[in-house]
Amino acid sequence: MSSPLHGVRVLDLSALGPGPFCSMLLADFGADVVSVERPDTPPFDPAKFFARGKRSAIVDLRADGGAEVIARLADRADVLLESNRPGTMERRGLGPDVLCRRNPRLIYTRLTGWGQTGPYANRAGHDINYLGVSGVLGVLGGPDAPAPVPPLALLGDIAGGSLFATLGIVMALYQRMATGRGQVIDSAIVDGAALLNTPQLAERNAGIWAGRAGHLLSGAAPFYGVYECSDGAHFTVGAIEPKFYAAFLAGLGLEEEVPADPASQLDPARWPALRARVAEVFAGKPRAHWSAVFAELDGCGAPLLELDELPDDPHLRSRGTVRREDGQLHAAPAPRLSDAPPESRPAPRERGEHTRAVLTEAGFAPEEIGALAATGTIVLPG
Repeated sequence: MSSPLHGVRVLDLSALGPGPFCSMLLADFGADVVSVERPDTPPFDPAKFFARGKRSAIVDLRADGGAEVIARLADRADVLLESNRPGTMERRGLGPDVLCRRNPRLIYTRLTGWGQTGPYANRAGHDINYLGVSGVLGVLGGPDAPAPVPPLALLGDIAGGSLFATLGIVMALYQRMATGRGQVIDSAIVDGAALLNTPQLAERNAGIWAGRAGHLLSGAAPFYGVYECSDGAHFTVGAIEPKFYAAFLAGLGLEEEVPADPASQLDPARWPALRARVAEVFAGKPRAHWSAVFAELDGCGAPLLELDELPDDPHLRSRGTVRREDGQLHAAPAPRLSDAPPESRPAPRERGEHTRAVLTEAGFAPEEIGALAATGTIVLPG
């Protein structure tokens, strides 16, 4: 069976993490992704980290002729992905008003932090800013944290940005089957992050939002949190439901703490003392001991793994979720489709490896390619 996105051509002009991660997801499921990179190598190059399954071409958009190269590549693309501030692409003559007129089937995807409209649209920003304004950062952190803890760039850039942009692209491709037309996608990280906050907004609307410090899932409850073991490693517990809670306490040898009234499990007044006792029990044995105990219990317990440990976990290893290749760690594509498993395609061996091939496919003659290379508008491999 062919991959779901086989035959879909993606032109990725994005430079920061959310865009390259989005196009990597599309490549995982068969899209032909061309990552357009700058001639100069930035100190931190997200395109390098999220390059699997893609082709690499180097085009200098600022050079004479650079914009026309991109326009001609976009003429045969199904999806264009960019991450510039509003107006940047228009000033280069590469806005959707131009490219979608040339190619009406083009799905022009704008993945930015603040979106294309609104008072913040032209501000600089990063993940932590989008999470702050969306309300997501304000709900994170445990009872002992004096301030919310930024979750790296996972909830904003990747979840609020890359995943929602990918969903938008797939929906636009599906709609194009009926209409024959492409469209413009305004994918703002702040919008996606705010949508991730739906459960907390629902609790607030129902009048049961307890605040991040006292929330059931914040680590305040003894049955939902992270505990340090005797070897300094950590163990996670998520025994919310009464039957899992009872099994969890039994695994710790605390059967006497199982409440006669299941509702008392949710009484915050009981949490601090029991949390301290649970922490003491966990601290008495190494993580391997607790992993073995909870392997035999339906108590919602699992080890907290460090990055280097991931390929050795029996569950992740059996599913091939994380693997080692040439000393490096890689997470497998997800999700898994029964009729169309994701393709395993390598990353480019070098930046600009496919510049000549990509331009040739777009109809550039050899002498045009040579002239563009001579002026530095493009960079050829080797």
